[in-house]
Amino acid sequence: MMKSLVIGIVVLMVCLMNVSEAQPVKGWGLGISVLDAQQAFEIGQTEGAAYNHSIVVPIILNQGFRLEPEIGFFNGTSTEEELQDKEEYTTTQYRIGIGVFPQSSMKSSVVYYGARVGYLVLNRKQEFSDPTGMITEELKGSGIFIAPAVGGEYYFSNSFCIGGEAQIVYASINTEVDVSYQTTSLPEFKDTLISTRGLVFVRFFF
Repeated sequence: MMKSLVIGIVVLMVCLMNVSEAQPVKGWGLGISVLDAQQAFEIGQTEGAAYNHSIVVPIILNQGFRLEPEIGFFNGTSTEEELQDKEEYTTTQYRIGIGVFPQSSMKSSVVYYGARVGYLVLNRKQEFSDPTGMITEELKGSGIFIAPAVGGEYYFSNSFCIGGEAQIVYASINTEVDVSYQTTSLPEFKDTLISTRGLVFVRFFF
């Protein structure tokens, strides 16, 4: 049984690899980054993630050029309790952007190169108790990112492909802090990030 399964998988892979020109010439689709070498950096002494998984909309205008709008969202809450003390952290992240990519086709493979640009919003809220009651601290940040990128993908059919992408990311984030017991305004500050980023994409075309 196992031997037959292995043989069947090998035959299927050979057939798929021998598909000629298995890629859409024009059209659009949907994709998602299924793996992300996630980058984290300090934002006002609060560690936050600049990036999260994204949904992309590849738009192939012709065999030599594509656009790829993208959107990403993350919301998470963690709670820590020790004796009478309780701390709750809520992190929310949004990202919207677009990729502009010339591309080269080779049978069932495509290599693309260009850049992604977009806008980031990062919010982190901390609530904790002390003898005077509950205290709330909220960090709000927003800014831009620019990411020169190169990627490649293999088409198993005209409607399905798997690919990888490497980026060099520059992000600039302006942040401010709001504290419930603070009556005076706190200074704004700015963080920047320059780093590499690796992605694996799955894309479906219609």
